[in-house]
Amino acid sequence: VKPEPPLNLHLEMTEEGQMKICWAAPVLMPYKLQYEVKISANSSDNGWQMVQVALETSLAIDNTLLGSSYLVQVRCRNHHGPGFWSDWSTPYNLNLGAQVLYFPPKLLTSVGSNVSFHCIYKNKTKLVASKKIVWWLNLAEEIPQSQYTLVNDRVSKVTLFNLKATKPRGSFFYNALYCCHQNRECHHRYAELYVVDVNINITCETDGYLTKMTCRWSANPNTMLLGSSLQLRYHRSRIYCSDFPSTSPKSEVKECHLQKNHSYECTFQPIFLLSGYTMWIEFKHLLGTLESSPTCVVPADVVKLLPPSSVRAELTRNVGLLNVSWTNPLFANSDLKFQIRYAVNREEMMWELYEVSNAPTRSAVIEVPNLCVEYVVQVRCRELDGSGYWSNWSRSAYTLVKDIKAPLQGPEFWRIITEDPIKRQKNVTLLWKPLVKSHSLCSVSRYIVQHRTSGNTTWSEYVDSGTTCSFPWTEHTHTITVLAMNSVGVSSVNFNLTLSQQMSTVSVVRSLSAYPVNSTCVVLIWTLSPQIYVITSFIIEWKNLNKEEEMKWLRVPPNISKYYIYDHFILIEKYQFSLYPVFAGGVGKSRATDHFTKAGYENENNANLYVVLPIVISTSVLLLGALLVSQQRMKKLFWEDVPNPKNCSWAQGVNFQKPETFEHLFIKHPKAMSFEPLLLEPAIVLEDISVTEVLKKEDSQDFVVVDSMFTTPQDSAHDSACSSSHFHSSSFSESSHDGQSSAEVTGESDIKYATVLTNSRSSGLCEHKVRPRSCFDRCCLAEDSSATGSFSSSSWVVGNGAFLVLPEVPIRQPKTLSLSLISSEGFSEPSDHDDAFPDGDSPEQTLCYVGVTSLGKRDNDIFLTDSSRVMCQFHAMDLLQEGGVLQHTPSHFNAFIQSSLQYKAIVPYMPQFQMTAAKVQESTEK
Repeated sequence: VKPEPPLNLHLEMTEEGQMKICWAAPVLMPYKLQYEVKISANSSDNGWQMVQVALETSLAIDNTLLGSSYLVQVRCRNHHGPGFWSDWSTPYNLNLGAQVLYFPPKLLTSVGSNVSFHCIYKNKTKLVASKKIVWWLNLAEEIPQSQYTLVNDRVSKVTLFNLKATKPRGSFFYNALYCCHQNRECHHRYAELYVVDVNINITCETDGYLTKMTCRWSANPNTMLLGSSLQLRYHRSRIYCSDFPSTSPKSEVKECHLQKNHSYECTFQPIFLLSGYTMWIEFKHLLGTLESSPTCVVPADVVKLLPPSSVRAELTRNVGLLNVSWTNPLFANSDLKFQIRYAVNREEMMWELYEVSNAPTRSAVIEVPNLCVEYVVQVRCRELDGSGYWSNWSRSAYTLVKDIKAPLQGPEFWRIITEDPIKRQKNVTLLWKPLVKSHSLCSVSRYIVQHRTSGNTTWSEYVDSGTTCSFPWTEHTHTITVLAMNSVGVSSVNFNLTLSQQMSTVSVVRSLSAYPVNSTCVVLIWTLSPQIYVITSFIIEWKNLNKEEEMKWLRVPPNISKYYIYDHFILIEKYQFSLYPVFAGGVGKSRATDHFTKAGYENENNANLYVVLPIVISTSVLLLGALLVSQQRMKKLFWEDVPNPKNCSWAQGVNFQKPETFEHLFIKHPKAMSFEPLLLEPAIVLEDISVTEVLKKEDSQDFVVVDSMFTTPQDSAHDSACSSSHFHSSSFSESSHDGQSSAEVTGESDIKYATVLTNSRSSGLCEHKVRPRSCFDRCCLAEDSSATGSFSSSSWVVGNGAFLVLPEVPIRQPKTLSLSLISSEGFSEPSDHDDAFPDGDSPEQTLCYVGVTSLGKRDNDIFLTDSSRVMCQFHAMDLLQEGGVLQHTPSHFNAFIQSSLQYKAIVPYMPQFQMTAAKVQESTEK
């Protein structure tokens, strides 16, 4: 025989790193074969070659052969006896033209396993040392070097532990493993790693008739490889299962059918109840075969019993318990446990579970809260020892609603009395409410109305349907009782109502009020007058007067005086509420009200209080905050100009807390003087000074200066100046605003001042001293030396008389001039002037103001006496039309003044107020 040549020549590597050439035997022969392996240096027949004999399908070769181009061929023949050699197989080239070689190139494994790969890396013509080889997974994750193993100088090995299932990425169902050079050079060839999850759970179930066993299992389709297949394999032991089940080569394949959700179902029939069935799932692929963990099942341990039969359920009479009974299923042991589920029969059933263990009577009694409804009951069972499965639920059993006992009580009822003027009689209509099932237990077949009159006449009438009954009232006293009746008996506790003409006139309800709480609740409050009768209950009636609705009523206890009525109320509609006191001897006179009381009522539990109270509190807080903010702003607007009583003599003793004080300050003022309009633009005017003589020398020795036309810097702790009298000038507020506007228009100006001084001692007109921060816009009482010293070379001293200082100092303001004019009391506000005098050793100056009268009356006088020593800084806003002459001065000085006058561009200002001579004299005397 001449066999076929061997197939599938390829290289493999052992764990020790030894290379070997492997092949597959030809078609199965009935005898053992021997092989010859030929290794040639090249394809020519004259090339070097070596022949070795092998009895297996592999042959170890030297690793040095991998570096050159060698061809390998294999042939075979019968190992024993004659025979012909087969032809040589297809040549296999050992040259590493691909530069990298993986062993194995492809590997299939299961989840949780550990696998190893070998690699030989060739860099161009030389093999790379194994210590310079690194491993990468998917070229994204470098494998730690702790997982490397140096097999020899040329072979590197990597081990991967506890593998996870491969996640498909498009058409790729494997992980790529790269063997790279240490300098991160990676060849494009890689090894393929397939990881499949074969942890498949197999569950089996034996039917209640013990004839077949059905096993089910499912596989994740995402982990299935293309070209793979799954099948269930099993083998059966004679009895029970071993402690550690394992696969067996004598296994069989069980046919399974694919179900929904990628599940499979396999049926074993017939079965051996006590035999052990060991089963596993076999995963087949071209790369290899994987097996799941085996599991062993005994059919007798996985029985799903038939459900119980003949289930009955009923509510026991006079006890009110749910009694359930059933019959055990076939082919079942006597040791079973049961579960009972029951629910009220309706669309959405809320099942409740009740469990019974080893019930020999095959029945159970369950307490249920509601005895007058229909219940649905189902039962299921399983083995008591816990093996097997719960059976399916049995067929449903329904309870019948029937009367358990006689009604507990009769219905509450009320009457409506109508008078028939034609027949001269009263008709009574009884109204009662149907009994609830908890009181009727469980139904009412009819109502019995019993009558008893004052003449000891009694009769009864039956009402089979409806809840009303009418009869004529002819006796003075008529007592009615309404009883409820069912198939068991009549009610034992009933309500009585006595109609008495005498008691209907008794009035004990003093007042009745109705308060609306919301659209669903109205509270009724009443008061009673002293009475000698005992009230058994109250009846409340109400109805909507705007609509034709039936009257509604309810009974309330006798010991309360307030009741909440819950109904649907339209608060804009008109309702009538009536309250009837009910006595043992009859019904008293009612009290009615047909309107809602709008005033509130005391109720600690009023729900509206919880809504209104937070709103009231939050609103109060907001109002308080707004008040505080507005108070601070009002202080800034109005109270900043009020002087401090501690700093001004005229304000001491004035009570600013009284409203009359402010009324006196701001409203009751002297005659308002006419004001001239302010000049908003600088003009070329004559700078002149005019002073008016008010007092003669022999009348007073003091000098009084009254004016508020100067803007004076004010110290933070003092007012600008203090006068010896109290001036009321609330009418100047308007001029203050105009002055500010004028000042803001003028950005920069040259301001000139004139100062008049004398040699006499100051009389101390001004009581308060301030530090001479600036002499602009001030009138200062000072020594001659201090006055002259503060003006450098621009002042002239003329003997012992008064002299005039005309400072030629231009006052440049680098910012917009913001003038703070006179306040309501005649005192100036702080201004933005820079200090003209140093803050150093300058002596304190006494301040006063200069008063100027009209030009038409006095032109050439000054408020000076011989004893006065005054330095007056006149504002340039006091613009006069004529040249003024100072008295008590030498003639050459007056000539000098007149020759010095010239036209200059200045900022005009108006006097703030003017005083008459009598007012000045009065102030001086004080």
